[in-house]
Amino acid sequence: MKKDMWGFTGIRRKLIVYYLIITILMGITSFYSYYNAKSVINRLKSIFVDYIYLNNLNTDVNMLETEVEKYLSTKSSDALLNYYTLYNKLQEQASAILNEKNYDQDGLMLKDIGNMIESLLNETDAAINAKRGRISSEYIAHFTRSNKISEYIKFYINNLLNSKLQEGSLKYASITKNMEFISYLNVFLIIGSILFNIFLAIFFTYRITKPLIDLSHLAVRVSKGDFDVKPLSIKTNDEINILAEAFNKMVVSIKNYIGEIKNQAEVEKKLKEQEMQNLKMRNILKEAELKALQSQINPHFLFNTLNAAAQLAMMEGADKSSEFIENVANLFRYNLKKLDTTVTLQDEINNVKTYMYILKTRFGDRVDFKVDVDEGVLDVEMPCTIIQPVVENAFIHGLEDVEKGGFIKLTVKKDNDKVLIEVIDNGIGMSEEKVRAILSADNEDLSKRHVTGIGMHNIINRLRLFYNTSAIEDVIEIDSKIGEGTKVTLKIPLMKGDKEND
Repeated sequence: MKKDMWGFTGIRRKLIVYYLIITILMGITSFYSYYNAKSVINRLKSIFVDYIYLNNLNTDVNMLETEVEKYLSTKSSDALLNYYTLYNKLQEQASAILNEKNYDQDGLMLKDIGNMIESLLNETDAAINAKRGRISSEYIAHFTRSNKISEYIKFYINNLLNSKLQEGSLKYASITKNMEFISYLNVFLIIGSILFNIFLAIFFTYRITKPLIDLSHLAVRVSKGDFDVKPLSIKTNDEINILAEAFNKMVVSIKNYIGEIKNQAEVEKKLKEQEMQNLKMRNILKEAELKALQSQINPHFLFNTLNAAAQLAMMEGADKSSEFIENVANLFRYNLKKLDTTVTLQDEINNVKTYMYILKTRFGDRVDFKVDVDEGVLDVEMPCTIIQPVVENAFIHGLEDVEKGGFIKLTVKKDNDKVLIEVIDNGIGMSEEKVRAILSADNEDLSKRHVTGIGMHNIINRLRLFYNTSAIEDVIEIDSKIGEGTKVTLKIPLMKGDKEND
């Protein structure tokens, strides 16, 4: 990224430089004003210091005279104590004046005052000592000379004050003139700083916000679906430039993506229309197949059963014959009236019990039938005439040649999201090849010997169609060994309504 005219890049650096310039400019202006004000104060202070110093010195000399006179007239101990206090003070001041190395006219006059103060102190001290020694003529003479020296000191102080006053007047006039110039200069600096700050604020604000405003206008157009915008050209060499380039690329990408989506939507629309037609066709075929499979009924068992009923009616009383015939009627009524409907697991189990009653009546103790059902799953819905053909298949292919001791056990239980229906027999069993053949989707073996004419493949296909699954293992499992029997497990998925009932 090339450097711009200011020699820096990035919004953060620009803002830092802007605030630094303003801060430095305000600092220089404030420091200059403070320096001028401090200088004026120091010059005025020097004038007043001299006035105060000379006035205090004159006051101390007058007080010294007063205390000396008071002591000489009254010999007051308080006056003597005050005298020595003033004596020590004036002695220190005189010593300080004489030690100064100032040899101008005012300095020489001040040194004369220092010498006279020392002479004054000597005379007053001599007068005090003479008074204490009761030498009247001496203390009067010393006191008289001290008064004359005091008058000279006052005279010199007044002259020095007048000189300082003239000098102070000149200084004050110079200070006043300088203050006027400084005031104008400060006003100029303040106004200049304000104008320069306004210029910097406008300049930096414009440089930062102008590209953002242009970018926001384009963003509004794009948000309304107008992608026919010219690429935004920003040459600020900062983050806004990067943002503008990214925005331009984004607009191009979105435009291309929308074109691809439109093309893809057209293709998908055609595919969906074709898929809907295929789906309708498959549904029609499945419905026809389901009804065709459910309508396969073999009347062979009907005649055998009716013959048995006739023989039984001849041999026994009418009650048992009536019960037998009633169960036969229930079995055929179930198979004929409910083939094209959905039934509950309770209906299927009742149908199996009816069928087993008929078997028990026909074959006596050759086969025993047991039922173990989880009462909580009896309301589960499933296709009709599913379990009875499996039980019938277990009897025909597993136990028909068994003279006695055969049993078929029906177990129904819940397993997570499925209901497992197990039909177990202790018949002759099957080989693995036979099991694979039964489970093969291409193999058709509709037994003509079944009551309904429905074989295992019919059951498998109906379950797959009903639950819309292509995997055979999702609806059935067969475990069998030759000589040990067979276990057929049907897997009935719990429907949404079944889960809510649970």
